[in-house]
Amino acid sequence: MTSGTFLPVALVLLCSSTLCSLGCDLTQGLLEDFSLLNQMSPFSLGPCWKDRTNFNFPKEATEGSQLQRENATVIVHEMLQQIFTIFSLSATPAAWNQTQLMQLLSGLDQQLEQLERCLGQDVEWEEPSLGSENPRLALKSYFQGISQYLQGKEYSHCAWEIVRVEIRKIFLFMNKLTRKFRD
Repeated sequence: MTSGTFLPVALVLLCSSTLCSLGCDLTQGLLEDFSLLNQMSPFSLGPCWKDRTNFNFPKEATEGSQLQRENATVIVHEMLQQIFTIFSLSATPAAWNQTQLMQLLSGLDQQLEQLERCLGQDVEWEEPSLGSENPRLALKSYFQGISQYLQGKEYSHCAWEIVRVEIRKIFLFMNKLTRKFRD
């Protein structure tokens, strides 16, 4: 199965996830946004492999055995917010389909609003146990690294393509994280 067909299938599994158990079914929106992310660039990634880097996704901080359901939902919210911020930059490639980019941003915004309604104002972050990394801070640092990479590469076409691939991995991670907390 190719990655182009695997990702939408993987995201379909979100319906039985933490988000659905909270009454927050983001499946359709995530599928649409992910599809837009895959389609909006006309470029081949081949010439850009020389620019790839390890962004050091904070897997340990976001997959620990002590991770609570509410924290997983907050992590998904943080990821969506950071993805929205990155793709809101005015330095996105002009060659990308701007209509699809705007649809992606609109979809992310709608998902964030929906998730915020589901979370409510009173949901608090469970502090990590002593000696463990704060997942929210680890995510902020990770996404800051992505932003610094783009800036360091002067927002080049290839840098954006590498980031687009990384963001696809994040969508897969969100799917895995939400599946972990099925009822």
